[in-house]
Amino acid sequence: MINKIPYDLICLSYSLGCLPLLFISSLPSEYNWYCWLILAILLCGIYFFYQVFKLLPIIFILLGFLWSTNYAKEYLIYVQQYIDETLVIRAKAISLNMSDNHEVAQKNVHFSITHINHQSVNSPLPIVLFWQSTTSPYAGQIWDMKIKTKVVHSYLNEGGFDSQRYAMANHLLLTGTVEQAKIVEEQIGLRQMAVNALLPYVNLFEYSDIMLALAFGDRSRLTPEHKKIMFETGIAHLMAISGMHILLVALMGNRLTRGLQFLLPNQMIKYWHPLLIGWVMALFYAWLTGLNVPALRAILALTLWSAFRYFNYYLTSWQLINRIIAILLIYDPLMILAESFWLSCYAVFCLIYIANWFPYHVVDNKWQYFRQLLRLQWLLTLLFLPLQLIIFNGISGVSLVANLLAIPLITIIIFPAILMLLVFSIIGNVYITVWFGFIADQTLYYLFAFLKPIATFWINVEQAYFLLSLSGWLMLIILRISFWRNYFISCLLILIILLTPLLKSNRVLWRVDMLDVGHGLAVVIRQNKSAILYDTGAKWQNSSAAERIIIPFLKWHGLKLEGIIISHEHNDHIGGLNVIQQHYPEAWLITSKKHLTNTYPCIAGKEMSWKNLKMTFLWPLKMHDQAFNAESCVVRITSNNFSLLLTGDLERQQEEQLVLKYRKLLFSTILQIPHHGSNTSSSFAFLSHVNPKLSIGSVSRYNPWKLPSNKALHRYEDLKLKFLLTSKTGQISLLFYQDNWLIQSYRNQIKPRWYHDWFGAFAK
Repeated sequence: MINKIPYDLICLSYSLGCLPLLFISSLPSEYNWYCWLILAILLCGIYFFYQVFKLLPIIFILLGFLWSTNYAKEYLIYVQQYIDETLVIRAKAISLNMSDNHEVAQKNVHFSITHINHQSVNSPLPIVLFWQSTTSPYAGQIWDMKIKTKVVHSYLNEGGFDSQRYAMANHLLLTGTVEQAKIVEEQIGLRQMAVNALLPYVNLFEYSDIMLALAFGDRSRLTPEHKKIMFETGIAHLMAISGMHILLVALMGNRLTRGLQFLLPNQMIKYWHPLLIGWVMALFYAWLTGLNVPALRAILALTLWSAFRYFNYYLTSWQLINRIIAILLIYDPLMILAESFWLSCYAVFCLIYIANWFPYHVVDNKWQYFRQLLRLQWLLTLLFLPLQLIIFNGISGVSLVANLLAIPLITIIIFPAILMLLVFSIIGNVYITVWFGFIADQTLYYLFAFLKPIATFWINVEQAYFLLSLSGWLMLIILRISFWRNYFISCLLILIILLTPLLKSNRVLWRVDMLDVGHGLAVVIRQNKSAILYDTGAKWQNSSAAERIIIPFLKWHGLKLEGIIISHEHNDHIGGLNVIQQHYPEAWLITSKKHLTNTYPCIAGKEMSWKNLKMTFLWPLKMHDQAFNAESCVVRITSNNFSLLLTGDLERQQEEQLVLKYRKLLFSTILQIPHHGSNTSSSFAFLSHVNPKLSIGSVSRYNPWKLPSNKALHRYEDLKLKFLLTSKTGQISLLFYQDNWLIQSYRNQIKPRWYHDWFGAFAK
């Protein structure tokens, strides 16, 4: 037998085995899973009997794959039985209540279910409930509720936020609305007590939202303005509870204990006391912030490091991070889906790489210290490019400067002041509490006064340039090993390979993308890098489809928006117009409403050319003071061989008039299903004359109008007309070539992933 167990190889192999969770389209069936298990057992037998060392990494890759896929499947099986059901539950409130009064606005509250239909559950089931009661839930309270459950159903679009993947990574796939609620235990938890003690003081200050985010890891009160500034300057990572904050608390506990040891007799001083006290304080702070995933990772890393220090067991930085990642993925393989997991691990990886390949020199003065700090930040910015582009679709042009200022201020002044503010608010010392609050608030004031003017330097990068971002890594490696001196041609070839995505020819003549915007409509028609937009989706309470979906999609593909067509003035079609026009002020506008600043009117019979496409407007017959469903701007877009008919929310009466007016001229290759599939549209006569090869509809899975109507869909089925719905497919893309066209949907072709499945029942 082999005496020395290669722990690092085992950990790395196991972690690699968990990677398929990121990209497999479906979890293995029970039969396939057991086949892989039998193979792993056979390889283990061969390894132990014949000492075939090369089999060891394969065995642990298989074990990682088997454990991670089984873990994901067990979670789905556990949750899916409760989706789209009416349940009577008992649950414990987890979310901290940050409101300063008992009047509660509509909000989402995180609960942990302990009983369902008066039966205890096997393990606490996390759920996010939409809360509308005037009685506010506080963390730690126990509630009996009757709820209607749903499932997180993401808007699936290129360049957009993947809420389904986020929910899976955080075990928050189950959501719901509260129909009845009664409190069972009013006693609040210790975390909520700390919040209640701090709120009267922190609410005195302008930057209370950031103070609460740093104190408790709760960003629910962050203002949109502060979020925007932090994101666009690249310092948002400093405001999320992470390893840096946990380690700062541990360091403060360590140094405080070291200081107190000077007052103790020698026989009471132990070398491990500062280590233990620092670890306990860090653990308490991580618990106070809810032990979220980044905090859990940091505590595990600190625990392992402390244990190794205590037992004088030496590990290199590479060994430590390798083993921590493996332990985390054994504890919860779904962590691999979390963007925060990759950001944390990647940041540590970059720091270790810089320390080993670009070590620091001895600092003799403050100027050299500043140069070293600038050098570190520049290297981190360069190395972080690939992951930053993948996750955020862009980079901050001022992150280098912003972080040089923000990191010292937050770590040295703001964060320690907020911790002291929290400690003394619990103790009840008013004057010292207010004094520390004033320090934190004023420092934040000057920091944001500097950041606000430079927050506009955010650079969006289209998908084609993502591979080129690897050139930073390649450049540093080539410079470090002097590869360019003897292999200049090879370096040049590597650069050319990175540029190939930009040089490839595009055979697609034009393309149509119906975006998944929930209940609403947004269709992008594009030729090369130019685009026009038909409808702008809805405006919501705090955001809009334009901000969250349409603009990220346009920037992801590097499209220039040249024109906007609005079908009618209902919110779900025109809600994002102002936002779109702010971002693309030069885009022309076409509507059927008189009092909008139209570049061109939408009137039946008008025609215009856009690039190689011809646009013919079919409805309405005239401009209107108010343009609603009946006045929807109907436009037929044609190329040499194919055509697209956009109908907005057209109703049956207007469909009949179009049939009488145009008859066979309505024929189109693609039809946008009128009025989201309402029963008051998609008449037999209209569908027969359009006779589309494919009909595409923009609908939301959970909508109060129960759209699309089953009666309307039956008419498509009776006429043998194929249709696709964004609620089931996500983004629908149609690629038109010279003589043929291709259908792609996000869920099935563009990005098929097991965590993008339609969870729960298809029935409404």
